[in-house]
Amino acid sequence: MTKDPANHARAIEESVLWKRLLLVLLLAGSLLLSCALAEGEQKAFSGIGDVRSGDLLIRTKEPGRYLPASKLKTVVNADISGIVARVTVRQSFKNNGGDWVEAVYVFPLPEDSAVDQLKMIIGDRVIVGQVMKAEEARATYQAAKKEGRQTSLVEQERPNMFTTAVANIAPGQTITIEIGYSQTLRYDGGRYSWRFPLTITPRYVPGKPKPGKPQGAGWAPDTDRVPDGSKITPYYADAKNPVEMHIRLNAGIPLAKLDSPYYQVETKESGLEYTVDLPETNGNRDFELTWRPRLGDQPEVTGFVESSGGENYALVMLLPPNAKKTQAERPREAIFIIDTSGSMKGTSIEQARRALLMALDRLKPRDRFNIIEFNSVPHALFSDSVEAEPALIGVAKNFVRGLRADGGTQMVPALKLALKNDPPAGYLRQVIFITDGSVGNESELFRLIHQRLKSGNLFTVGIGSAPNSYFMRKAAEFGRGSYLYIGKVSEVGEKMQRLFSLIENPVLTDVALSLPPGSEAYPKTVPNLYAGQPVVVSVKLPSREGVVGIRGFFGDKPWTRTFKPAEAPPGKVAQLWARAKIEALKDDMIRHGYSAETVAQIIAVALKHHLITDYTSLVAVDQTRMRPAADGLHTENLPLATPEGQVVDKAVKTAAPLPLVRVNAVSAYDETGYPLSGNGASLKLLLGAASLLLGLLLLALRRVRA
Repeated sequence: MTKDPANHARAIEESVLWKRLLLVLLLAGSLLLSCALAEGEQKAFSGIGDVRSGDLLIRTKEPGRYLPASKLKTVVNADISGIVARVTVRQSFKNNGGDWVEAVYVFPLPEDSAVDQLKMIIGDRVIVGQVMKAEEARATYQAAKKEGRQTSLVEQERPNMFTTAVANIAPGQTITIEIGYSQTLRYDGGRYSWRFPLTITPRYVPGKPKPGKPQGAGWAPDTDRVPDGSKITPYYADAKNPVEMHIRLNAGIPLAKLDSPYYQVETKESGLEYTVDLPETNGNRDFELTWRPRLGDQPEVTGFVESSGGENYALVMLLPPNAKKTQAERPREAIFIIDTSGSMKGTSIEQARRALLMALDRLKPRDRFNIIEFNSVPHALFSDSVEAEPALIGVAKNFVRGLRADGGTQMVPALKLALKNDPPAGYLRQVIFITDGSVGNESELFRLIHQRLKSGNLFTVGIGSAPNSYFMRKAAEFGRGSYLYIGKVSEVGEKMQRLFSLIENPVLTDVALSLPPGSEAYPKTVPNLYAGQPVVVSVKLPSREGVVGIRGFFGDKPWTRTFKPAEAPPGKVAQLWARAKIEALKDDMIRHGYSAETVAQIIAVALKHHLITDYTSLVAVDQTRMRPAADGLHTENLPLATPEGQVVDKAVKTAAPLPLVRVNAVSAYDETGYPLSGNGASLKLLLGAASLLLGLLLLALRRVRA
């Protein structure tokens, strides 16, 4: 059969095109694979916009290329004895890059911790830090940094937020910073608890930006209402936060239950001593350890004493009687304030809605109530509090079910709206504030609560995996109330039940202290307490002789207890007394305004007891010059891990203007052995393999057709 010349020419042309297509695909696949392999071997990165979550990267001199940067690992060791915890926190900074590095890291600690120790560990050498006035400590650090000496600085931004800076970390070197503090345990409803924060919920910073250079490297500006906004707003990354914990607990009494609700721990028991270990894990929510003494073994009074610097100190915790009722209940005016700002997105708003729905179910017909929800603006469900009749409760529940989280965290207008009127005659006002406390203007809010609440009590309910515990505790203190934390949805029922039992039961009233002459105790005025909560008092004594007495009325019956320092066991409590005095002095300034005399008193107490405050810092300097003068120093502001269950806005995540980004933190390499990074190595591997496979497939189809 004679071939058609046109068809024969077309067949030849198709054959040539097929061969060219196959050649292009095979070459492209080979090229992409070789690029991916080469980039993986170099361990260099590029393409900041495509970076995945995890490790830190730093810029190189070559535009668009990055190298693995400093890593941070935290190891916490806690020694808990009775009602006092002594804790050391080790943060290790490893410089994986080729340049000398300064690492800056914002991190949380408990809001009531008395931080008194800093050690800088470099190989076998240990450099012990000293407490100085804040400006002197920073000047010492800056001078040592400039001279090439290895140095570290720990500053307090808030009582629960600190900044560590470590300068002149050599390429390939690890420097470990060890911070030590003391803390009293919390006792609530028959249960002790020790809580350690592991990340920070992003703070909302209200106000007008201040002119000039910001103090810090955060995502928010310094404003007229939050002058240090740039220092309390670190960037975030969807990254791992490697943490391990080792806890020794000597409760002094047998325990009925020991629990870690948010992390899987390993527990061993030896007599009255327990060891609790948390293997290395991702610390993206607060850690809490709780334990309950066996019924009947619970002491009514416990405490410790310490002699330090020629003076005597005591820490006394008194457990009030666990009676159910002592007097008739008064009708209540319950005002619920619920935070619906953007930081409450995710599981936090779900927890808040459930908590509020439970609270509405507890109202009795004789009570009154109202709901204030707020984000950028506040909104009241009713113009004033209304009677808790079933129809209005139903309206309120529908309102709560429809709440969504978005916008800013403007607490001031919400509090003013909630407290605009006095409570009705004969009613006990109780304000229940449900929030994650993600604000930077805490002092302004405490002052407002002090001025506006007048009668009644304010209770805070901390929501989410990393609430602002400083705001929660102090707002409740200024509101003469109490606080609790809800860390996950499954806890809402049990923890809200505890709050209801607290606020619905009678209080211990007219509480007063009886002290030996020459004593100094904090708090100066012991607040009236709800049943199930302790009195905790820090006292400086002229001697260990004498008796500390606490008295009050439980219902209409007199109630007294005593504590004898001479018979008490020893404990590290001097710093706790100093911390309590400093806090009382700061509270005075919140109520009455700034005072240079009060600041001078705070500095004097802090220097004497070696404590970090707003006005004092810890600094450590190695006297050996390490960095050559000709070598530059690169500063890394390490981002925080995003708290579990929270949705962090893109504006507060690491971005191009920063000197670093993050990629995979647990392992910087995928199963192929090459970096999971923003350079696209993994993508090139996939595209290269796909191109080769497609080329082979087309070749097979071509042969079938032939």
